Amino acid sequence: MVKVAVVGVGWQGQTHVKTLLCMQNVDVVGLCDLDAACVRSVAAKFRVNPYSDYEGMLDAARPDAIVICTPPAVRLQLVEPAATRGIHCFIEKPPAKDLATARDVDKILQRSGVLHAVGFMFRYGRAVESCRQLIVGRRVALVRSAMLDGLALRPNWPRWFFDKARSGGPIFDQGIHLVDLSRYLLGEVDSVAGFQGNLVVPKSADFTVEDSATCLFRYQRGTLQNHTHAWAVEGFRAEMELISDELQLTLDLGGKSLRGNIAGEEVNQSFPEDDYYGLELEAFVEAVESGDRSVIRSTYTDSVASLRTTLAAVKALEESCVVTLE
Repeated sequence: MVKVAVVGVGWQGQTHVKTLLCMQNVDVVGLCDLDAACVRSVAAKFRVNPYSDYEGMLDAARPDAIVICTPPAVRLQLVEPAATRGIHCFIEKPPAKDLATARDVDKILQRSGVLHAVGFMFRYGRAVESCRQLIVGRRVALVRSAMLDGLALRPNWPRWFFDKARSGGPIFDQGIHLVDLSRYLLGEVDSVAGFQGNLVVPKSADFTVEDSATCLFRYQRGTLQNHTHAWAVEGFRAEMELISDELQLTLDLGGKSLRGNIAGEEVNQSFPEDDYYGLELEAFVEAVESGDRSVIRSTYTDSVASLRTTLAAVKALEESCVVTLE
């Protein structure tokens, strides 16, 4: 039985708690949040012990692993006490708010030897893995990707998401999923350009993020990608289309399917039962239980490269310029 504690009990934290409680080989031994009243309420709902003192929880509950679901600025101060105690770390994306912190966190994880994973859950989808295998050795000339969501239209959504200084905005907070997935499929980016706008939700004192953005990525392998992102579109869509003379594949991340053709052969695959959050946590827990690191598809070390590319995209958006990654 793997003992797991969760820190940060907002929407994402509670989603992970629900998943962990359904896993037969997991014992959720504690929930922690700075908001003592909130964590007591959430812990009562899930029948788990609440804590508002993080290091106190680590010492009292003695978890084998910690799941960190706090805003991206809160990473180093949580990872270090856990890693130095030999506690394995699953860290929600983004891996950190800035590259300097991310590199410091990575050094701590490497030095401690604990297992580490970042919540880039799309890597664990079977449609994604099938796509990755199908394009091996083939040209991908163009990619069209989109992630469209209505967060800015939801009056009850946590307001910190719309504070650029705290959340980083749509590309940093959410678009990083598509940046990471694109790296997983296509390799490294060498330059980024972009534009952003606020035609739907104008900026104000409590809404300092863009509501829409478009980015152009050029990869080291020569592939060009256009990514469209919005927080002001009702519903949710996340998809990626890969195009060349050899293939045309549409990866529907929301629909969990892969369709199109490759070398003249039709591709029509669907995996509706895939639970991305379940798959990523199952892999992490399996790694903790067995010691097999190979089942983790998104290590913290690799996630730093996705953060670096995303920060380049944010800079390109803010300055309406081309940013070269060296």
